[in-house]
Amino acid sequence: MNKKVLTPSDALAAYERAFRLGSPWEVEKLLREMLNVQVAVVDDKERAEAQLREGKRLKTVSVPYGVFLDKIKGKKVYLLDPTAQKGGKAFLDEAVDDDIAPNRTYVLLASEAGYHPQKGLTFEGQGQPTGFEDMPDAENREKRTEGKFQTWSEHTQGVWERSQRIVDLYRPFVECWAEKVLGLEDTRKTDFVDTVLWAMRAAVLFHDIGKLNQNWQDIVWENEQKISNQHNTDFIARTSPVPDEQIRSQLQKPRYHAHFAYPFVKTFLRKILGDYRFLDTIALAAARHHSLEVSGAIKANEFQWAQLGNQSAQECLNQLVQTVLGSLSDEESRRLEEALQEASNAVTQSSQADEPPGPTDDFYFLYCLTNRLVKVCDWEDAGDTQIELR
Repeated sequence: MNKKVLTPSDALAAYERAFRLGSPWEVEKLLREMLNVQVAVVDDKERAEAQLREGKRLKTVSVPYGVFLDKIKGKKVYLLDPTAQKGGKAFLDEAVDDDIAPNRTYVLLASEAGYHPQKGLTFEGQGQPTGFEDMPDAENREKRTEGKFQTWSEHTQGVWERSQRIVDLYRPFVECWAEKVLGLEDTRKTDFVDTVLWAMRAAVLFHDIGKLNQNWQDIVWENEQKISNQHNTDFIARTSPVPDEQIRSQLQKPRYHAHFAYPFVKTFLRKILGDYRFLDTIALAAARHHSLEVSGAIKANEFQWAQLGNQSAQECLNQLVQTVLGSLSDEESRRLEEALQEASNAVTQSSQADEPPGPTDDFYFLYCLTNRLVKVCDWEDAGDTQIELR
C-alpha cells in the first residue's frame, strides 16, 4: 500500500505553509498524496463483467489519488460497482472525471494502460491486464447464491429471525468489549449489552428500508414481470433468479437502496433508546451492508414511500414491526408508533454524510460487528442457508 498516515505535525505544517504562501493547494496536495484509488486493467469490459459474475475478483494496484487524476486524462475509466449482482446490473459503469473520488476501485482497458510485475502500473500504450483471483468464500457465497423471490415482509421477517441466533453467538464478544474497553461491570454491563444487541437486531430489521422507495419498487416489479410473469400483489425484496442472458439484458438497474437505512435507523434508535453516538455507528454500519462507500447522505424527496394499490409501504412496515416485536404495553406501543413515524419522516428528508469510526475509536468494534451481522443475516436468508459459525 502507498497510503500515508497523516500525523498532527503533518497537518499543522501543511496548513502553516498554505497560510504563509496564500495557497490552499498545499493542503490539497497533501490530501491527494495520502488518499489512494484501487486500479485494475482488463482486456475487455464485457468479458471482465462475465468473470465477475462467475465469482472472480479483480486484482488491483493501489495508486495515489492525485497521480491517478493526472494519468487518466483522455482515457476511458470505469467505476467498479461493488453492489452489482446477477440481476442484470452492470459491474462497470463509465466514470466521469468530475465524479472520480478516492478510496474506490476503477478499471482501465489494456489498450490504454497496463501492468508489469516489475514496473508496476503504466498509463500509455498497450499493456497487460492485472488479472483476476478467486473471491473469498463468504463473499463468493453472496455473489453466487441465486436466491429466491421474496416479498419485503418475508425477507425482513426472515433476517430478523436469523439475527437472534447470531447475536447469541456474538454476546460473549460484546460483553468482553463492554467490560475491557468501556469499563462496564455487573448490572450496568448486562443492561448495556442487552441494549446494544437489540439495537443491532433493529438495524438488521430495517436494513432494506430503501427497497420501499416507490422508484425501487417500480423498477424491480417491472423486472420481475419479465422474469416470471408475476403480478405485483405485494412489496418485493428480491426478484426471482434470472433464467437466461436474453432476459437479463432486458432488465433495468434499480437505484441504490442501502443508504436510506442510515437516517431511518438512526432516528428510530435515538427515539427509542436516547441520544447516544454509538447508535449512529450502528445505523451507518447497516447502511453499508452492500458497500463501504456509502456515507449515509441522502437528498430531500429522494425517497418516496411506495404505494401498491390500496396498500402503503408505511402500513406494511408498521404491521411487520408489530408482528416481529409481539405483545407490547400501551406505553411501549405508543413509543414505537412515534419512533416509526419520526423515522419514516426522516428518510424522506435530507441527511448529512457521516464518517465511520476509525480503528482507534471505542465504537469501531461495534461498527464492524453490526456490519457483519447485517450482511450475514441478509446472505443467510437470501440463500436459505447458514453461514455464520455453522
